[in-house]
This record gives sequence, structure tokens and C-alpha cells, in this order.
Amino acid sequence: MKTICTFCSCVVKEGNSTEDPVSHGVCPDCYDRILRTFGFNVKKFLDELESPVLLVDADVRVLAANSLALDLVGKPVAAVRGTLCGDVLACINATRPKGCGQTDICPDCTFRESIKETYATGLPVNRRAAILVKKDDDILRNIPFKVSTRKDGNVVMLRLEPVQGD
Repeated sequence: MKTICTFCSCVVKEGNSTEDPVSHGVCPDCYDRILRTFGFNVKKFLDELESPVLLVDADVRVLAANSLALDLVGKPVAAVRGTLCGDVLACINATRPKGCGQTDICPDCTFRESIKETYATGLPVNRRAAILVKKDDDILRNIPFKVSTRKDGNVVMLRLEPVQGD
């Protein structure tokens, strides 16, 4: 399925499904423009939150992130905007040939599933246990999180709560 920005008609995501060939969403540039037009400073709002937070669209692409989330992933906002969550979080599956959301394991991803569930139903997810598998220096690490989601308009807010070891 191809996703087209409702506002500027640019292609947000290419697709190849013949079932439902076109969907509509909002591209990151238009999302930023909308927020500026209405005088809402999303960065200031997100930075007031006490947990790492990512704002994501229906395709699980990051639209914005607070400073705590950027510190957690070690990347600047320009490197995360428009990028799939698995790539932002450096999930091991995002490094595989098919990439984030396309491996056999991805349908069981708690991060992705929580976002998709909230996007589809509008219902929040509260502190669901999740494990992020990362590869650092050829060593696989399982990093536990509690994830929470909330939908606001056409965006899902993903809160990442790192779980400290015993």
C-alpha cells in the first residue's frame, strides 16, 4: 500500500499491495508545519515529560522525540525523524536484510504491536513488558522496557520506560 500525505500529496511510503493501493497520512514536514501553524511547540511539550517519548505515525515512523528519548538512543532528532522505530532503537531485526517490520519476528514485536494496536483502536497500552534485542560489539543484549502508548489525533505517543536490573 502506498501512503500519500493528505496535505502536500507527497509519497510518505511506497508500497506494492493491490488490495488497498493508497492510504493517507501526514508526512513529517507537514506534521511540523501544522504544529507551528497552531502555535504548539511539540519539542517543549515532549521535553516536559519525565520519560523517553517518541511520537509515531501509523507506519511506526518517528515524527518527533523528546530529549530523554534522543539521549536513550544516542541520536539527534534529524537522525530519527521519519525513521522506523526499530531503526531508531537499533533493534537487531532492523539490521536484517528485510529491515524493521519485515522479518518473521516483527509481528511479535511488543513495540510495534502496541503502537499498531493503539493506532487501530484508540485505546492506550499501559506499561506492557517488552524486550529490545540489540547487538553491541558482536554481543546480543536483551534490554527490558515497559512500553505505554496513547493516541492523539493521527499520532501515537510511545513512552519507553527502561527497566533497571536487580
